[in-house]
Amino acid sequence: MMAADSSGRYLQKRSRCVWYAVACLICCAALLVLSNVALPELAAAQDEITPKTPYATLDRSAVAYRGPGRETAANLPGTTVKIGLLLPLQGTRASEGQSLLEAAKMALAEEEVAGPLADGRHMELAVRNEAERWGQASNEMVQLISEEQVAVLITSSDGSIAHQAEQIANKIGIPIVTLASDATTTRINIPWIFRLGPSDEDQARAIAAQIYREGDVKKVLLLVETDHDGRVGAEEFEKAVQRLQGAPPERLEIASSEMHPETIAAQVKANAAGAIVLWTSAPLAGRILPLLSQSDFAMPIYLCRKAAGLVADNALASSEDETQARDQILWGIWVTATAAGATNKATTQFAKRYREQTGVWPSFEAVQIYDAVRLVAKSLRVTGANRTRLRDYLAAGNRFEGQSGTVVFDSAGNTLGDTQMLRVASIK
Repeated sequence: MMAADSSGRYLQKRSRCVWYAVACLICCAALLVLSNVALPELAAAQDEITPKTPYATLDRSAVAYRGPGRETAANLPGTTVKIGLLLPLQGTRASEGQSLLEAAKMALAEEEVAGPLADGRHMELAVRNEAERWGQASNEMVQLISEEQVAVLITSSDGSIAHQAEQIANKIGIPIVTLASDATTTRINIPWIFRLGPSDEDQARAIAAQIYREGDVKKVLLLVETDHDGRVGAEEFEKAVQRLQGAPPERLEIASSEMHPETIAAQVKANAAGAIVLWTSAPLAGRILPLLSQSDFAMPIYLCRKAAGLVADNALASSEDETQARDQILWGIWVTATAAGATNKATTQFAKRYREQTGVWPSFEAVQIYDAVRLVAKSLRVTGANRTRLRDYLAAGNRFEGQSGTVVFDSAGNTLGDTQMLRVASIK
């Protein structure tokens, strides 16, 4: 009896398990059918609610620094207030760096005529060599910031130096004013860097519009120096041409360490392009341009700001008399410039003062660094010797009327203003 009862209960339990398993299979099958029907609808609904734009973007108009440092206790110590300069004083760009230093000295001397700051301290320049060896520039920056206790650091047109400076500035907290045209310095929303002058993108758009607007140029030759600034500028120019749906330029890359000017000039002449664009440094452009200024070579040449350093003599010298300047032009050299607010008369007066002191005409970059020093000096009169308050003032949209044009920064550190083309006399 005991065995029979156990066997019956076992059969009953097994029967219930079988029915339970069958029920589960039926439910799974039903769910599978429903999912096949519902999934397309759910996917379509998901497509409708999924945004086509990125999940998040950086608002460049809202770049700000909300940390400490504005209190009086954070003011810089010392008997003077120092403006730091990092310039190429040695190597291939030594002459360029010296011309920038003379312009900076001239700016500070003229600013000091107005007297000391409100706390009675005078301003002075603290100058270091940016060097051509990688990493040495960073050491010089740190010494200017920590040992010299500069209120601000002004750097040259070298884009790689500007990138090093912005990283140091973001860690330490010091304003950087750079002459570099690389716009990526102000695209990562570091609130301490301010780029003075037109970006590579601004310049590329202006040059491309000038070349392609008439539709007559069938072929453009783009000479590119194989360094950081050359590559960035060339890419921006190619993108600008693409936006205009023009014929892509033919790129000729040049390594300054291996360049043979005569070979390059021969290649340019044999190319038979309708226009030439130089995205190089001033020393390299200075070696190529004289070889192209021949009577049998009549195509227009367009220079980025960095390449224009050695043709500025003719530009500023001839700007006083535009009629005479037009008579001097044997073939067209065009240079990008931010001209908003600047006048030929004001620029020429500055150029004359510069030439009286140095014996040469200033380059475009020299005009820019003159403006940078005057801008910083005038800002320090408002903020006092405090790095954070100085940063706030530069980012607040205050206007400064300079020799290179009206300088206004947005909160991300970009210079506001239109970029135009200037035609200058040729080099002989």
